[in-house]
Amino acid sequence: MITSLLTLLLGSFLVFPGKTTDTAARALVESLSPTQRTELVFPFESRERIHWMYLPGDRSGLPLRDMTPAQKEGVHDVLSTVLSEQGMLDLQGIYAMEVALRDASRRNGREDPSRDPDQYEFAVFGTPGSGPWSWHYEGHHLSLNFTHVDGDTAVTPLFIGVAPFEIPSGPHQGMKVLGEESEAGFALLRALDDEQRARAIIANRPPGDVHTRPGQPHRLASPKGLPLSEASPAQQELAMAIFREYVDILHGPMASAEMERVQAAGPGNIHFAWMGSTEVDKPHYFRLHGPTFILEYDCVGGDPNHVHVVWHDPDRNFGADLLQRHHEQHHQTKGAEQHNPGTDTSR
Repeated sequence: MITSLLTLLLGSFLVFPGKTTDTAARALVESLSPTQRTELVFPFESRERIHWMYLPGDRSGLPLRDMTPAQKEGVHDVLSTVLSEQGMLDLQGIYAMEVALRDASRRNGREDPSRDPDQYEFAVFGTPGSGPWSWHYEGHHLSLNFTHVDGDTAVTPLFIGVAPFEIPSGPHQGMKVLGEESEAGFALLRALDDEQRARAIIANRPPGDVHTRPGQPHRLASPKGLPLSEASPAQQELAMAIFREYVDILHGPMASAEMERVQAAGPGNIHFAWMGSTEVDKPHYFRLHGPTFILEYDCVGGDPNHVHVVWHDPDRNFGADLLQRHHEQHHQTKGAEQHNPGTDTSR
């Protein structure tokens, strides 16, 4: 049932052997008409590259609704080079939520323009495979940002959200997105002893949304909660299981690279923080904050049926450190202050 929906929207979600992100993106760009190209392709230096959002509304890029079926398949080809099968299923779940809630509104005699599975935009910044380049795929409850520099890839900021968390009725009844992330967070919380739990719980109420939303990338400058240096190896592994749930939406080599970076920084250097209820069906929030990442999971507005999750790598968001290294190696004659285009400009 769910697979048929994704097939309808983007085609088969199989990953095509041998196809790279560069080649898939080039093929998509080459398929565009001149008018479409002005909407989808931007200079790498464009300010739109470091702008991200996850609310309904227009943003830079060409929406699916303005693409041919073959071009939609081209978008799928690009996505399938960076997302795992689980990542594609999560993407499908977001679409399914939009479709289900749009149909529910129509049954009630109301058209909800914010619920539109064709209102997801794809944009390319620079030239795929030639120098630094990047792309984003965004829409309601989704922001994927990938920056490619000298054979390396930055994968953040990455945002996924759902509402409802579980569809209560209709043909998709019982379907969940982000359920594994929630279960992994509660598994770690339950594994803590009373003293550890007291350190981890930093507030009795969850925030209204994730802290590191667009325009506020540095809001969590210092980690809070329980340092995992004070946790047992088994508890540290439960924390890594939370991170793994996020990382596993990426295609194998990318997922492995991200796990290696976190392991190299040391699991003991991660903090685990909790806010709100300790009951699954009540408002709650948790995060992991390590040297190389911040992961947040929040029941938005205290609604356990509306969830936002965001993954940041403060040093690598929009490829900031990759670009700095690239310019140090290839543009040493230019001032470093001219080459720091990795700052979030969202509002």
